Amino acid sequence: MSHHLQIVGPDSVIRQAAGRTSPEILVVLSIRADEEVVGHQIRTITSHLKALGRTFEIVAVNDGSRDNSLAMLELLAARTPGLRILRANASGRAFLRGASEARGSVVVLCEGSQPLFLGALGWALGRLEAGREAVILRGRYIVARRLLTLPIIVRATGPGLLFERVFEQRAQDLGIDIIGSRPPDHGGMARLLGPVLRFLAA
Repeated sequence: MSHHLQIVGPDSVIRQAAGRTSPEILVVLSIRADEEVVGHQIRTITSHLKALGRTFEIVAVNDGSRDNSLAMLELLAARTPGLRILRANASGRAFLRGASEARGSVVVLCEGSQPLFLGALGWALGRLEAGREAVILRGRYIVARRLLTLPIIVRATGPGLLFERVFEQRAQDLGIDIIGSRPPDHGGMARLLGPVLRFLAA
């Protein structure tokens, strides 16, 4: 059963925040050993969302960082409105912590170390405005309606590939667009992830 939340029009879920203090878009960025790229990632996200004319908040969540990523984020936050840092170690649950503690009708889940390919973000937001609940750009990021997908984020833990796959399996009752191919499984990886996926998706 598909949960299509529409209040006035198909774009009302995303646009209803305009004119209120809550931003339209929440970007949750999980931070590990990303000191070499995190500054570029923040500037790129900020520039792109401003160009799209969207209101937003970026929440950078410490996901076990042991390098200088958090110190660099502190410097960036001083001159980047809309950037917030959650410093306590989220221990593999960065997306859950960020999506739970922040605001925004739509959440974008991405890892600090992953190339973002933001050229597809405007299209993904358009898909949500057309009635979809989530868009997965494999290996890049997930764009979803925040409140409807929080129960899925609760169950989908782990980094990168594992989170993405569990999110897909837990979201079978949602309208989802999945873009991009997944690298072929090698035997060892498939044997490792198979039981974990079955357990988390149960």
